[in-house]
Amino acid sequence: MDIMFRIHELILLLYFVSLSVLCYDLFFRNRRARKASFYIALFAALLQSVSFVSIGISIGRIPVQTMFEGFYALSMLIIIAGLVHYRKSDSEIALFIYILTTFTLYTLYTFAPVTYDRITEVSTLMNELLVIHVGLALIAYLLFFISVLHAVIYVIQYDNLKKKRFNRLFFSLFSIGTAEKMMVRSMMFGVFSMSVSILLGAIWGVNIIGVDIFRDFKVLGTFVVLLMYAALLFQVRTARNLQRIAKLNIAVFIICMLNYLFITQLSSFHFWGY
Repeated sequence: MDIMFRIHELILLLYFVSLSVLCYDLFFRNRRARKASFYIALFAALLQSVSFVSIGISIGRIPVQTMFEGFYALSMLIIIAGLVHYRKSDSEIALFIYILTTFTLYTLYTFAPVTYDRITEVSTLMNELLVIHVGLALIAYLLFFISVLHAVIYVIQYDNLKKKRFNRLFFSLFSIGTAEKMMVRSMMFGVFSMSVSILLGAIWGVNIIGVDIFRDFKVLGTFVVLLMYAALLFQVRTARNLQRIAKLNIAVFIICMLNYLFITQLSSFHFWGY
């Protein structure tokens, strides 16, 4: 596994180099630097994906059963989404945020006390239903991240338009209309994905553990987060105050991440430890 650790360090270094080159573009407006940053990040993402598959094959399971394995999978999903998004939007600032988030999650994973065991606490209870449950939850987190990214951009562009500040930042981000659509659509699909994930998790939990799962801190926290996002979608249909909704979206995403990172540790059966 020492070789695997060195590969993780190489991937982390590639993301750092990509970020550094992209910073050069942001300061000096150099499209060659931006292009180089994109391809470096693309190579790192491919290497990370191959590494993810290799780890899964070597341990005989999908590596998403611990919190830090979840960081690995989520960072991979985020960078893939970011690279695809950049090819469509050509926004270097959005690309920077995607790579920075991936770099942060991957750093937490790389230097965490991670051990690759074929059997973990949750492996003894794992089945196809739970795999789909975890996969849909990770997809929901990715969609919520994309939604909050566009919420931030919506707030920035709204302020730029209100103050008639048509600077470089304004033209480096996509339009306020695009930010609105992506914010709402990503939130909507995220709510759907998380709803199905919770439903499948509840079915699995009742069959394996019993009705005690409905008193679990992680289940209750995730359900509260889902209700918050559902309330935001309801406001989109009624209030139409999108600036306020965008700001609330940012606040709910922070609560969502606190639930993912900290409330999980209080769970009696979500064995997302080291």
